[in-house]
Amino acid sequence: VNVNWEKIKHSENENRPRFDIPRELPALMRAEKVQKKAAEVGFDWPDIKGAWAKIHEELEELEAAFRTEATPKVREEVGDVLFAVVNTARFLQVDPEEALTRAIDKFVKRFNYIETAAGQKGQVLEDMSLDEMDELWNQAKKQSK
Repeated sequence: VNVNWEKIKHSENENRPRFDIPRELPALMRAEKVQKKAAEVGFDWPDIKGAWAKIHEELEELEAAFRTEATPKVREEVGDVLFAVVNTARFLQVDPEEALTRAIDKFVKRFNYIETAAGQKGQVLEDMSLDEMDELWNQAKKQSK
């Protein structure tokens, strides 16, 4: 039904691009919509294996760019990694916007724990080593399980 609907919409105005998805949308949401539209016409991996492999390929390209290229290439590769992760989330039927929001909330909760625990010991984060903060981070992780 969706494929037929897209064909009808596209035939009504052949000059209208398939990806007329507003740039004002959050980037993760826009990426997911673009990928769904591509998948509707068969431009998609047959299964999640291709999506996983693409993440690994893009991570390798990002690492290579970081080692050898200027900032614009690194930025491009970071974008490609994010786009590949969104595509994998689509295969897993996970809303990437929601998943990222939850990850941010989890990080903030754990970081707040670090700050509170440090304060209870009479310490401030700026004076602590990364190892000391990481120890508190691991305590926060244990408490959130």
